[in-house]
Amino acid sequence: MLVLLLLCLPNAGCTNKEVEKAFRGDLRPGKANKVIGEYCQSCHIHKDFDPPLHVSQVRNLYKRTAFRRARECRSCHYIEKNWMTNQHERKTRMPEDANRGKFKKFERKELSRKRRG
Repeated sequence: MLVLLLLCLPNAGCTNKEVEKAFRGDLRPGKANKVIGEYCQSCHIHKDFDPPLHVSQVRNLYKRTAFRRARECRSCHYIEKNWMTNQHERKTRMPEDANRGKFKKFERKELSRKRRG
């Protein structure tokens, strides 16, 4: 047990706070998109990914206002932190789920946030 704890300690502080701020909406939209885009491109699957092109193409798959007006990556993508491993898991608010209204609470929050400016 002690060995396991000692192995985990070096990783205890390695989450990227700027990535977390970007996904929370604590950064300006342009800066947040840059941080999130770089974070996603750090994965080999998304290495050649073009974030601005993706946002403009994907918006049309959504029927709900909050997603159709989206200008930020975090509108459709988010992270969940695994507290045991201190790692993030990337998640997507898929069009099928969003169009069925699965994310209404998130949508209300985003729309009111945009009204406040």
